[in-house]
Amino acid sequence: MAFKVFLVDDDRYVRKGLMNLIDWEGCGFEVCAEADNGEDALEYIQKFHPDLVITDIKMPVLDGLELIKHTVELKKTNPNFIIISGYSDFNYAQRAVKYGVHDFILKPVDKEEIEETLRKVADKYTKELQLNRNRENIVAETAFNDLLTIELEEDLRHDCVKKLNIDQTIGFAYIIIEINNVAVNTIKIREIISTTIHGEAVNSTTLFREHGSNRIGLLVKNEEIQPFSGGIFHFSEIVKAQLTMHLQTDVTIYVGRIVDDAIDIKESYETAIKALQFKYVEASEKPIVYGNTKNRSVNYIELDQAQYQSLMEHIEENLISEIRKDVVMMFEQFQEKAFAKDAVRTSINRVVHEVVKTLQSMDGDEKNLTTLQSMLNWDNQPSTLVEVKNMFLDFLLEAAGMLNRLNKECGSGNIRRIKKYVDTHYKNDITLKHIANTFYMNPVYMGQLFKKTYGMYFKEYILQVRINEAKKQLRQTDLRIYQVAESVGFSNPDYFVTQFEKTTGMTPTQYRKKL
Repeated sequence: MAFKVFLVDDDRYVRKGLMNLIDWEGCGFEVCAEADNGEDALEYIQKFHPDLVITDIKMPVLDGLELIKHTVELKKTNPNFIIISGYSDFNYAQRAVKYGVHDFILKPVDKEEIEETLRKVADKYTKELQLNRNRENIVAETAFNDLLTIELEEDLRHDCVKKLNIDQTIGFAYIIIEINNVAVNTIKIREIISTTIHGEAVNSTTLFREHGSNRIGLLVKNEEIQPFSGGIFHFSEIVKAQLTMHLQTDVTIYVGRIVDDAIDIKESYETAIKALQFKYVEASEKPIVYGNTKNRSVNYIELDQAQYQSLMEHIEENLISEIRKDVVMMFEQFQEKAFAKDAVRTSINRVVHEVVKTLQSMDGDEKNLTTLQSMLNWDNQPSTLVEVKNMFLDFLLEAAGMLNRLNKECGSGNIRRIKKYVDTHYKNDITLKHIANTFYMNPVYMGQLFKKTYGMYFKEYILQVRINEAKKQLRQTDLRIYQVAESVGFSNPDYFVTQFEKTTGMTPTQYRKKL
């Protein structure tokens, strides 16, 4: 950006000589106008506010020093002044210093001297502009954050909008950009986005807001969208394409609802946040625009219990091909049932935590899993659904291999599987002999090993599991006592009541009334 310089001298040839002598553009300036007397110059300065005034001292009507004095006293504008004069009187120079004149140059003008002075003035202006811009950006970003995240009264919201310098604009959209699979400095993301929207225009600014690792939000104004034919969707596609090209990785863009008034920006922000929940439902190669999604809503549900149980069994049995099938089915279910992003995270983390718990129960050290750390932090680093699935499968296969080694090293491996079987089949008619046959073990040896491993007899453990489940149902349901007994594996309600009282010190009815 070139700064504006105004030439004032009553000698036309001096003015033309200055215009032709100096490399104005190379020094960061362009001559915006010229005048041959101080009175006209003062009027121009007050009206057009040039950045720099180069003036002679001796001029008709109003001399150079009076011009400077009046400009300073009126306080309507504050340009820099350079005096070029044929008079070397110290008194002139002294008065010039008093009025804050940047430099006092004697005629005849030396090209190198004045160009050096101009570069210093331009450098001073550039630093001041950058400082002011930084201050304005800090104020704007603070106001922007308050507008989005705090419940403000209407007058305070209007104050925030004024600090954004966008109150005259009509039409806004909040966009969240997510860089998948690789870690990227958000400063680089900002630079790419700003260049895409504004080109090389240094005075243009975009309001950004950080959304955590590899996610950044920005406010897009209608006049920024208009040059990209096709509206907000096409605009988002262009931004996505530029980011993908520069960063060489997958990018997901979420677009909030377009609002007309800046005071309603929060609505667009909140709908962009909601659009994030469609990440694993919609095709990631296109921007996800809230309200235009194929699935108009997402579901906050959990993975089917039978599917979850089957996966855990296959992991413990190290059935690699079955684990692969289970993971494929699991991720297909995420999309078919339109799992919200948070629901996907919950389902995956549930499996990860259960696997870790199983390893710990077999005295295994989960820290030896090379894939554990990435799975514990997988949602902190945005990834595509395919990348998450591959990461998850690698973790499960490594964990299954470790469990298999622990089973071979530990004679209690089968006993742990038996305990797991009891935990999920306690409703059935389970006996020591039946279980021993199912797991191809000697009943007596199995009973001894179970007692050694868990500190109680097999029969005692079954009773404990059934009574705990009965207590849960008595707390959470209105089932009759005989129904509770039947649901937890007791064919005889009286026997159930006897065992319940023996274990807890009260009858089922007393237990329920105590709650």
